Amino acid sequence: MGRAGQLAVLGLLGFGLPAWAFTQIVDPRTQQLIIACALVSLAGFLGTVYLVPKVASKTQARGICGKDLNKRGTPEGEKPIPEAAGLAPGCVFLLCVICFELLHYYDIGSLAHYVRSGFKGSPKTEPISDAWLVDYNAALATIGFMLFLGFTDDVLDIRWRVKLILPLFASLPLLAAYSGGTGIAVPKPLLGLGLGLPAYLELGLLYKLFMVLLTIFCTNSINILAGVNGLEAGQTFIVACAVLLHNFLAVAGWAGASPAVRDGHLFSSYLMMPLAATTFGLLVFNWYPSRVFVGDTFTYFAGMTIAVAGILGHFSETLLLFLLPQVFNFLYSLPQLFKIVPCPRHRLPVFDPATGLLRPKDAPDWNLVNLTLQLFGRCGENALCVRVLMFQVASCGLAFGVRYLLQGYYK
Repeated sequence: MGRAGQLAVLGLLGFGLPAWAFTQIVDPRTQQLIIACALVSLAGFLGTVYLVPKVASKTQARGICGKDLNKRGTPEGEKPIPEAAGLAPGCVFLLCVICFELLHYYDIGSLAHYVRSGFKGSPKTEPISDAWLVDYNAALATIGFMLFLGFTDDVLDIRWRVKLILPLFASLPLLAAYSGGTGIAVPKPLLGLGLGLPAYLELGLLYKLFMVLLTIFCTNSINILAGVNGLEAGQTFIVACAVLLHNFLAVAGWAGASPAVRDGHLFSSYLMMPLAATTFGLLVFNWYPSRVFVGDTFTYFAGMTIAVAGILGHFSETLLLFLLPQVFNFLYSLPQLFKIVPCPRHRLPVFDPATGLLRPKDAPDWNLVNLTLQLFGRCGENALCVRVLMFQVASCGLAFGVRYLLQGYYK
């Protein structure tokens, strides 16, 4: 299957399931808002496709580019590839969220009639609650801060130990504005042990610490599961679509969620739709053979957006299930991340120019990409990316199975 066919299958899989889940939602106002956000996201996809080449030409002109190390020894491996292309989807994403925040004020049906009538009269407004405004502004500040720090890293090449703490500063607006609960529902199996545990355990500052750790993990986990054309953007797209499917099912009432919980999932979907759309626009250029590199600009922005969606949507446990490959890769990488074993700057497999295949190093790096080659044998770069992304899809499917099969039994 060619490049266009692979992208088409990925797009149909990613957008198709959430589209089906949308049909399960019956509230007209909610349907109107989701459709409006989808249209804004479509504009975000087109804007990303338009803007990525513009950003790429600017970064390349200023020397922010690199060579594809997985093609060393071939003419393609000597071409300079523009880096930090994630700046384009990041900026378009923020613009999409801001535009939809403005649309959220209006009655969508009245606004559509206003447009069809040639802008006669004025559309009706529906006041947005203070809680929604706080969530929007906290999300925008946190994600925007991380986008800036990611681009700074691409330009200044910040040390790895510093990268670990960058999300701490970016998460401060989220912590300052967070007004949700700071406790967890104790699992029913633990309640049945007679330990005297309350049904709801208040954690206070410990929950805020968990939020910080989650943001640090999400931003860096996307960043370290990388090194193959299309992998960073591909995993982000799959996770975003999985979260969006989970959001729509919760809004439709499949999990028996309360109105407050459904509102959290609805807000999360307003972040995931533009994230999935702009990421897919980036994939048009980043899929094998890549014409741009996404850079830390994208991985930091994407990871933080996913973390914010999970925190403000109040489903952080389920989010970690969607991120099982990233969790495994992080734990598997710890010996190198903490210098217990040598850690090179680029933990990439070895490319054989004669065959065009990748193989693990003789002393392999401790990450999921090289482990996949060890387990399944040599393959081309595109095939390697597809294998890892198939693992991502399988993990998301497992997460849905665990989440919904244990509904009512675990919590």
